[in-house]
Amino acid sequence: MLGLFVAAAATAIAQTPALKTAEREVKSGNYDGAMEILLPAMNDAETAGVVQTWYLAGKAGISYYDAQFLNLQLKREVDKKKMSHALMDGINYYMKALPLDTIVDAKGKTKTKYSKEMVKAISENYNSLNNAAIFLWEEKDFKGAYDAWGLYMDLPAASALGKNAPAAQPDSIMSDIAYNRALAAWQIDSLADALGSFERSIALGYDKAQVYDYAINIAAQLQDNDKVYELAEKAYKAFPNENPIYLQLMINGRIEKGNFDEAASMLDEAIAVAPDNKQLSQLYCAKGTLFDAQQNNDKAYEFFEKSVEIDGENALAQANLGRAIYNQAIKINDESQNVSNEEYQDIRINKINPLFLKAAEHLERAIEVDPDNSREAKSYLRNIYYNLGDEANLKRVENM
Repeated sequence: MLGLFVAAAATAIAQTPALKTAEREVKSGNYDGAMEILLPAMNDAETAGVVQTWYLAGKAGISYYDAQFLNLQLKREVDKKKMSHALMDGINYYMKALPLDTIVDAKGKTKTKYSKEMVKAISENYNSLNNAAIFLWEEKDFKGAYDAWGLYMDLPAASALGKNAPAAQPDSIMSDIAYNRALAAWQIDSLADALGSFERSIALGYDKAQVYDYAINIAAQLQDNDKVYELAEKAYKAFPNENPIYLQLMINGRIEKGNFDEAASMLDEAIAVAPDNKQLSQLYCAKGTLFDAQQNNDKAYEFFEKSVEIDGENALAQANLGRAIYNQAIKINDESQNVSNEEYQDIRINKINPLFLKAAEHLERAIEVDPDNSREAKSYLRNIYYNLGDEANLKRVENM
């Protein structure tokens, strides 16, 4: 036991010279040498709770960034990724040092030794965090960029910095930062973080519609339909004429919840003030979807057809109309199962096959207009050509 106590005491004593050595390395500008000593100290029980460990690491990181930024201005070669991480780490180390920086003097009063210096350094280097984030983005270190912009957004509200915390930028700037941060998270498929940052950008007043488009896209990838509908509602209020998909999604949300009357009322109001044929076509398509959800096939067909007549480039309307016609053909086929073979062949030739061919025209058009979102259209088209015995077109669709 005595031997263990002696060993433990020796370790504790040995750490003090190590911190002194690290201090010399920091003063000499040897960032790598200082961190080689300080990183183990951060994980050592004897020194992890000592303010000097974190203070020296913070000073080393910020000093290294400042020196490298000067070299950059002098057109010298620098490692932008390393210097940017050094700045971020330095500020984070200072934030860990602040609550440890307490000294009790002979009169029993609590004072601080390093806090004033650390808070001043954080505030003076605050705007450099945005530069660091941009450097990291350019280096394709998107996780680093995300973290740097996050620190840039959060520091002004850090209570540990008190009244000397850096002043928050205006919301117009912070909304751009949140937007950029969301893009960085998206680059690394951190979808929940990306969605949260896009929503933060919206809350801060980002004034371009794509922030909603991207947020809706990510919410859909996360299969969070409630969030999709919520964002579509906000987008429609902010940009009523920007993208018809906002209203379509709002209608979908109400259909999903069975609020058909409310959905119909919204559509009728929108149809009455539609600014152009393109949007009117989208609204008619949405109304067709509404009737489709209520299994009113005749009315659904009517509005899908109106939508296509107004705008033949509406791929969704073309696909829906093709599907509706296909279903008509299938219904007639199913109702003809108990007739004679001769009667069935007559129905097949004169009613069912013409409907299949008509449906195929609209489905082919849907695929042509929007090939990237035509999975369902291709599926119906494959069934049609199979039923028609059209091997050439069947093979063509199967190869899509």
